[in-house]
Amino acid sequence: MKHGDSLKTVARVVGNEEREMARRMGDCRVNMEKDEQQLMSLMQYRNQYLEGFHGAGGRCLKPAQLQDYRVFLARLDQAIDQQQQALRQSREAFEKMQLQWLKLHGENKALQKLINKRQLRGMAERARGEQKELDERAGWMFRNHGPSH
Repeated sequence: MKHGDSLKTVARVVGNEEREMARRMGDCRVNMEKDEQQLMSLMQYRNQYLEGFHGAGGRCLKPAQLQDYRVFLARLDQAIDQQQQALRQSREAFEKMQLQWLKLHGENKALQKLINKRQLRGMAERARGEQKELDERAGWMFRNHGPSH
């Protein structure tokens, strides 16, 4: 296997890894956005619940109702805390994948640049070889047949 072929194989593998990481990063982004939306829904529900409670503040609540309200609000706050933690984790996972993708993307670009450089160098060498061959043929014909033929 020529060096250029092995370089292309490595570039193909890195390119495949980059595409797979981009796909996984997209999935991770979807999960992060879903976690964010769920957090926003919980917070909006909590605000509506508080507004409803304060709107009904003119009437007296029995101690049991007040206790139920506090317990429910505490559970809602706990759910919000858990969702904030889930969102932090999904953001961290996304950022980690993004860094991995950036690394693979950089490697892929560098490999493609090297491959292109080698291809250009090979084309230039072939062109020089062809020109040398043409010059040698022209010189041979001139020496053997002279300028009069």
